Amino acid sequence: METGMIDILETAAITISGFLIKKYVFLEPDMEAKKQRIFYWISFFLIGIVFLIFGKDAATMSALLLIGLSICLGRKKHRLRGLFLMVPFPGIINGLLVPVLLVPPYLLALTAEVTLFYQFKVYGVLFLGLILFYVKGKEWRSWFDENMQHRRLGKSEKYLLWMVGILMLFFSREVASQTGTAGADMMAPGGIFEHRLASFIGISSIAAFIMTVTIIALIMQGNKRSFYHEQVSGMQSGIITLMAEIVESRDDNTGGHIRRTAKYVEDITGELKRQGVYDDILTDGYMKDMVAAAPLHDIGKIHIPDNVLNKPGKLTEEEFAIMKTHTTAGEELLTRAKAELGESGYLATAVEMAAYHHEWWNGKGYPYGISGEEIPLCARIMAVADVFDALTSKRCYKSAMPLEKAYFIIREESGTHFDPAVVEAFFAAVKDAGINESL
Repeated sequence: METGMIDILETAAITISGFLIKKYVFLEPDMEAKKQRIFYWISFFLIGIVFLIFGKDAATMSALLLIGLSICLGRKKHRLRGLFLMVPFPGIINGLLVPVLLVPPYLLALTAEVTLFYQFKVYGVLFLGLILFYVKGKEWRSWFDENMQHRRLGKSEKYLLWMVGILMLFFSREVASQTGTAGADMMAPGGIFEHRLASFIGISSIAAFIMTVTIIALIMQGNKRSFYHEQVSGMQSGIITLMAEIVESRDDNTGGHIRRTAKYVEDITGELKRQGVYDDILTDGYMKDMVAAAPLHDIGKIHIPDNVLNKPGKLTEEEFAIMKTHTTAGEELLTRAKAELGESGYLATAVEMAAYHHEWWNGKGYPYGISGEEIPLCARIMAVADVFDALTSKRCYKSAMPLEKAYFIIREESGTHFDPAVVEAFFAAVKDAGINESL
């Protein structure tokens, strides 16, 4: 009877810890709240049925498969990859439970009755901790759900968890095998103590437990650091974007320019990604940085005198030379901001957009006269977005141009002013109504 209860408790502990590790360590998203609760209840019911019919091992396997299914259903993409996360799960769970539940009774040479009593107490403490987490941890769970929903493990963290999981799986099997073999005769001649196996099991168990807990703690701490880093980055981005809007407000005729061009950049990059063009450059992070950096492309205009910036007629050669300096001025400002605020993906991208968004594909642009793929991709995309918005917006020196005429100019300057691949992506976005709807 007692052994059966221990098996039930072990299965429950593996199932619950698996679901907790899935969410709070692997950062796999849940389904919608109501569906997730229903899934939990169905899972525990099915695991209970499997336990009654087929026993503990089958129930444990069912629990792991249901956790994998939960991962698949919670994801919006790459769902089948969720099943592969089941590989390190048993090792991580065993790395936490085996050193606590299995090793001490063998090292202390406890009798079977005392061992059961000890394991009941351990499970009691574990489930008491779970109840406290459920009752007292509501605020922390709400914080986690709100702020960690977009956080995903990095590759190094995933590899580390896989490595620990596989190592702990081999460790737990070896310890179970050694202690199981020695169990009844630990104190007999030739038993576990005479072969000095006890010291090995004790030290390795403690090391395994500490390693597993440390890795989990480091990842949890990394989640917290990531949250605060995103908060600080968001504040920095907001402040710098506000500066860009202040600069834009000096120009009486470009209201909304930075927001519209940011939307065009987002549409074009999304289309390039969909087409598989520049796929090696357009990572999710780089695309996000481009959209965040786009509002800063004209920040150098803060150095342009009002009589030049808001001149109602055509600029003279001298005035145009002054206007062109907004590119290098923006580059210098943002380079200084990057040096003061630290390395940031979007600031590095903003520097390139500010400096090179007036460069031409054929090398006849300014300020540096570079051409082709020498021009950073973000600046090539910004160039199309910037010119299109300039053509279709009212300025102090001209009226807004009809859309069809603006489209003709963008198409005509493909391969001279603009990267042809970016132009094609622009028109694909127009066809999909992404850019038209943003006007």
